[in-house]
Amino acid sequence: MKAFIIQTKRFILSKMTDGDQEKYYALSCNENVMKFVTGHALTRKESDEMYEDFLYENRSKNYMGRYFIEDRLNGDLIGAVKLDKIGNEIEIGYRIQEEHWGKGIATEIATDLISFAHQKLKAKNIIAFVNVKNAASIRVLEKAGMENIATINDIDEIKYKFSYFTPKDTGVKKIVSATLEFISDGLKGIKEVLDR
Repeated sequence: MKAFIIQTKRFILSKMTDGDQEKYYALSCNENVMKFVTGHALTRKESDEMYEDFLYENRSKNYMGRYFIEDRLNGDLIGAVKLDKIGNEIEIGYRIQEEHWGKGIATEIATDLISFAHQKLKAKNIIAFVNVKNAASIRVLEKAGMENIATINDIDEIKYKFSYFTPKDTGVKKIVSATLEFISDGLKGIKEVLDR
């Protein structure tokens, strides 16, 4: 498999490959890092099983998949990211090692992923999902230029859907916002009827 690499100003993002299970466990064994991913730190067995799923996803011969984030200068593991295609949207995601929190790295990575998806992948819409209780990650997405466009009741969590709009997308943004507001009002009306 061709190793896909994304280079940013300060980091190298390399697609996860077999043999790096230990590296992934260093990230997934942290309770705080995994709080909004699985709800708990992973055991080595759980981590390896999750990593196998990522390797399966990474078989695609394109940029979609899971990556490690490493410091360009010293090779330190900073975290992990994902690029996923959902319909005609590109989803970005990230996880940063706890010792690197509060340094602006998550915002930098999110901004770099948005730029990469927009310029290299020609994505028309870039999205991200975040648990409604994950205030730090919500701030990161907002600082990266994304906007909350929907609240989603998932199987085991409530999350926000964020979207990135380029300046020329303001007309589209207004249409999307109006449509979501219309749907929300309609659902409230249905709920009121059912609650009677």
